[in-house]
Amino acid sequence: MPTNTFYLDDARTEAVTASWNMFFRNFRLDYQGQELGRLTPAELKAGHEFALPDGRRLLVRLQQKFGAQGLDFQVDGRPLGGTINDPLTQIKTAFVAIMLIAGLNVVLSVMAMLGSVEFLVAIGFGGGTLAEGLVYAGLGWLGKFRRAAWAFYAALGLLVLDGVMLLGSDQGSAGMVVRVLLGIAIYRGATAARQLRTTAGVVNTD
Repeated sequence: MPTNTFYLDDARTEAVTASWNMFFRNFRLDYQGQELGRLTPAELKAGHEFALPDGRRLLVRLQQKFGAQGLDFQVDGRPLGGTINDPLTQIKTAFVAIMLIAGLNVVLSVMAMLGSVEFLVAIGFGGGTLAEGLVYAGLGWLGKFRRAAWAFYAALGLLVLDGVMLLGSDQGSAGMVVRVLLGIAIYRGATAARQLRTTAGVVNTD
């Protein structure tokens, strides 16, 4: 039975635990070890609000959008850490996506250059793709650790450019779905980074 625990406070003292069976059947929600309620799959997809003991409202729903599915927990409109709409979670997901692209470029490029793998050389791996992988890695680092939205957007633009250049080729069509999914994750990370920087700017000017 899958189980996820989220926290309502930064000190991680208020725990909300969700557990369910396959396909989100028998979905159960516990608050501080006490059952808060149960939801059917249909109710979970539609979203349901629970009243916490102190009067706060906890929204629970299964969010399903193209390229992303996950639990959305919000307390009075604020996403909980680790849930699908949490900006920090979106940034981490974008970082992982970019580093996956970077890692593949670097590893396959090194294999092509040092191992003289004809297949990899034939589809374009070499010094150029090695440098591209390092650029991806740098952009991912800036995006995650500096919360630089522009770095995520730059990585997304590079991914789109690569996809356009490969249109019509076998490797381009085969990997298009993966590129789209990675691109969605990177875009969500960019918007989350911009949101966090905007929020920080508002706080600093008060």
